[in-house]
Amino acid sequence: MPRPLRLFKYHAYSMWNWRSSYLGRFIEPIAYFAFLIAGLNSVMQSSTGINYVQFALSGMICFLAFRSATSTVSDVANDRKWGVFAIYTLQGGSTAGYLFSVVLFSMAVFIVQFLLLWGVSLLAFGWQISLDQLALQGLVGMLIVLGWNGCGAAIGARIQSYSVRDMIVVLTSLPVILSAPLFYPLDGAPSYLRAISSVNPLTYQVQWLRNPDLTNIGWAAGWAVAGLIVGGFMLASAERVSRER
Repeated sequence: MPRPLRLFKYHAYSMWNWRSSYLGRFIEPIAYFAFLIAGLNSVMQSSTGINYVQFALSGMICFLAFRSATSTVSDVANDRKWGVFAIYTLQGGSTAGYLFSVVLFSMAVFIVQFLLLWGVSLLAFGWQISLDQLALQGLVGMLIVLGWNGCGAAIGARIQSYSVRDMIVVLTSLPVILSAPLFYPLDGAPSYLRAISSVNPLTYQVQWLRNPDLTNIGWAAGWAVAGLIVGGFMLASAERVSRER
């Protein structure tokens, strides 16, 4: 078995070791649809005239794609702290192979989340999106995940302590998620929120998901390539073991 696939197997084993944490990641999309989106559906649809289920479904896919970055930060930081990354490279594994194993695992988690999200949407609101549209959104979502995985790996490659990791995750997650039009349009938002939104990658990524034509698929592919290049470069130049003990 190739080294990256063996490492992917160990990442998959970690899912069982940390099953309570991963269970939360799979329950999260169900909870959002069952409570937040179901509660806002009638109000948003009557006040904005948009199909709020489709609108929020795209936002939730984008939300899950971004959350894959914070998970990758933790995975890479943990692998450096406990010597997994060092052992892998000492045994002849490449940084590209290591990044591939991390991305493959993250992609598998996202696909399960995506299917759960669509299934809950179907049960709660009925058939409101075609299979063609759903497949295109899944493709764009996976490309967005790839880019965020690269960004997460780049950050994880430079983190030297758990406290720094946790601070970065906490300080970036809420502002990035809440300043993008994932669950509500920004037409009537305050000017400062629209200004922040204009430099937020999620603002553009959620539009790629809502209109997954060839141009937007191209933008998503460009994002994926750029993120993976940055992640690979930062991993290649990183210390194999972090300094935290």
